[in-house]
Amino acid sequence: MVVFDWNGTVVLDADRAWESLNAALREQHVAEVPRSAFTTEFRLPMADMFRRLGVAGSEVAVADATWNRRMTTSETTLRPGAVEAIEALHGDGVWLGVVSAAAAAALAHDRSTLGVPDRWGTVLAPAEDKTTVLRALRHHADVAYYVGDTAYDMRCAAASGYVPVGVGDGYAPDEALWEAGATHVLRDLRDLVTLVRGSGSARERAA
Repeated sequence: MVVFDWNGTVVLDADRAWESLNAALREQHVAEVPRSAFTTEFRLPMADMFRRLGVAGSEVAVADATWNRRMTTSETTLRPGAVEAIEALHGDGVWLGVVSAAAAAALAHDRSTLGVPDRWGTVLAPAEDKTTVLRALRHHADVAYYVGDTAYDMRCAAASGYVPVGVGDGYAPDEALWEAGATHVLRDLRDLVTLVRGSGSARERAA
C-alpha cells in the first residue's frame, strides 16, 4: 500500500502555501515569513506553527481558516510523474490512499482542476493527527509506504509502521527529511513506482 500526503507531495504548491500563510499572518497583524525562510519556518501541525509564528491561541482557528480559503482558490501544478505513478501503482494492484492535513475542500479543488485520477481506497482530510490515522489504515497490506514532504510526515510514517519516503521541492529542505527518518528522497513520483516494485533504483542516501 502507498499513502500520500497532498500539499507539497502530489502537488508542487510551496509558493501557494507561502502566499496563503502570509495572508493568514497579515490578517492577524503578525510579521510575514520571507519566501527564502518558508521551508525552515513551515511546521505541522498547522496550529503549532501559527502559535510559534506569533498568532494568539484564540485566533489560531481563524488563521487556519484563512489559510485553507486561500489554498482552495489558488491554482497550482502536479508534481512530475504524479499521474503516471498513480496509474502505474493502481495497475499493479497497490492499495492507494491520501492522508493530508489539508482541508477537504482544498484537496477536492486540486483533484478536480488538475485531473488527478480517482484511484484512491480512501482520502482522509483534514487529518489533524496523522499517526493515528495512518495506524488505522495500516492493515491494508504487509508493506506500506507513506510519501510526504515534511519532517512531520516522516516521523508519523515511521511511528505508524510505514516506510517513510520523502519528496523534495515541497515544504521542507531535503536534509530535514533525511534527519526525520526518510529512507528515500524523490522529486519525480515515477521513481516511487520503481521503489515499490523493488528494483532499488530510486536514489538512497549514501551511508
